[in-house]
Order: sequence, then structure tokens, then C-alpha cells
Amino acid sequence: MKTGLIACAVLGLGVAVVQPALAASQPGTPTAIGTAFANVTRQHYTVYVLPGSMGFIGPDKQHHDTIAPSSFVLKVGVPVTFTVINFDDGHHSMTAPGLMNIMIKPGTDEPNGSIKPAITTYTFTPEKAGNFRWHCIFQCDGPSHWAMSHGFDGPDRDGYMAGWIKVL
Repeated sequence: MKTGLIACAVLGLGVAVVQPALAASQPGTPTAIGTAFANVTRQHYTVYVLPGSMGFIGPDKQHHDTIAPSSFVLKVGVPVTFTVINFDDGHHSMTAPGLMNIMIKPGTDEPNGSIKPAITTYTFTPEKAGNFRWHCIFQCDGPSHWAMSHGFDGPDRDGYMAGWIKVL
């Protein structure tokens, strides 16, 4: 039970691989994270693309297209796989210049009006440490396109159609 709680605290650090290492130390401490990351041999993130009707609410009190989670921690030299489940019927991307460029397949419109999610799998090995900002290169989030507007740190809004990747 304690291990499950620890896993929730480090969601996104390759939970299946990280869990045993964290069980022996205090969760959230630099030592625990460093120890856990030292043992990581592969990384995996499941990412969800949510259309405006399902996405997060912005400061305008409207729902917006969202890619969640939007921030990631990766280990240099260790393969990482992103499994992206797109509940939207539009194309999206997670483009981080100098690091990765995931082209996300659109979901399929079903006869009953629902959308069948599309799954895109992308695997690569980060080759250098650093902070990388990703954003979606496709115009989406209509009709207002607020999530696609310029944020304080570049194209698109962090937490919606943009975010950060830290490679250690």
C-alpha cells in the first residue's frame, strides 16, 4: 500500500521502474528521486489528448484542448516511450526542438457522434541533458484557439497545448 502512494507522488518518473527504489527512502526527497532515477533502465509515459469539451478550463472559464500530463522528467541515455491516446478528432503534436517531434494521429468520428481514440506510440533516447519546451504545431482548440495563443514563454499555453521536458 505504501508503495502505491509513493508511485502516485512520483507519477511520470517511470512509475513501474521507480517504485521499488523509492520504497526504501522518503518520497519526494532529492536522495529518493536520485536513487530511483539511477536505476531506471526504460521510461514510459501515457499521455492523453483531450478535446475542448473534455479539456481543462482556462481563465476564460471555457474548456480548451489539452495534452496531459504536460511536464516530464527523462533520463539522458535511457529509452523513453510515449503512448499518446488522442480523444480528439484533430491532429496534434508534441514538438520539442532539439529533442523530439511526436506527430499524434487523430481520433476517428464514429456514426453515433462519439470519437474513437487513436493511439500513437513514439520511442526515442534523449541524448543530452537540459530543459526543453514542447508545443503543438497544429492550429487547434477552435473556435477561440486560446490554448494555441502565445504564452509568456513561447508558442501555445503551458498546461494545455505546451509544457516542459527536463532531461537529467
